[in-house]
Amino acid sequence: MRDCIRAARPAAVINCAAWTAVDRAETEPAACRAANEQAVAHLAAACRETGAWLVQVSTDYVFGGDGGRRVPWREDDLPAPRGVYAASKLAGEEAARGWERHQVVRTCGLYAAGAEGPVRGRNFADTMLVLARDREEVRVVADQHCTPSHVPHVAAAILELLATGLPGTFHVTNAGATTWHGFATELFRRAGLPTRVVPITSAEYPSPVPRPAYSVLDGSRLAAAGITLPDWRVGIADYLAAGAESPRRS
Repeated sequence: MRDCIRAARPAAVINCAAWTAVDRAETEPAACRAANEQAVAHLAAACRETGAWLVQVSTDYVFGGDGGRRVPWREDDLPAPRGVYAASKLAGEEAARGWERHQVVRTCGLYAAGAEGPVRGRNFADTMLVLARDREEVRVVADQHCTPSHVPHVAAAILELLATGLPGTFHVTNAGATTWHGFATELFRRAGLPTRVVPITSAEYPSPVPRPAYSVLDGSRLAAAGITLPDWRVGIADYLAAGAESPRRS
């Protein structure tokens, strides 16, 4: 990575690479940390050497400890990661902050349409559309509050943020908040699908790593920089318009 950055002499490096298999991170912690922490340290060193800005994409998972919270998290709130993945992403933030020309961008639940249509497991929206092909109902967690965000909206905001030249940590998500159940319900409504969305609790969807019960991110610092993102429902509409097929059962 250092050789590449020395040769290219970029104005900025936007690190979109990450280990995102949250559950597998518990059994493969070294690989997770290599991608999410150690690689960022190498990037920061290379950017320091060349003077490039470093944008480190991070996650709402750094706020995993306060299940009773109902106020969006601000950038200066104390993180409380739970699990190897969340801890590795927080360590990656700290590595990026080792170089003064950095922007840490925390975001949430990224999804986008692919050229080949929905692919199960690629992102939550894709998975829901694939399941809707042959199921009359899907069971979706309804007690995890967050803001799933459309990748093109987040990417555009990152480029705007870079242009400001403001260093530090910023929360970059679509506006508003929902649950995964609410997201699936809105997705099926806009796609014209009759699939029912049955609410379940996190306890009914067992996982080796607990997901944050409330990880809505406050975007006021980004707004103060003159940058806003559309509502999360607009993200769904743009995702479907971008080519995500709307499968209907025969």
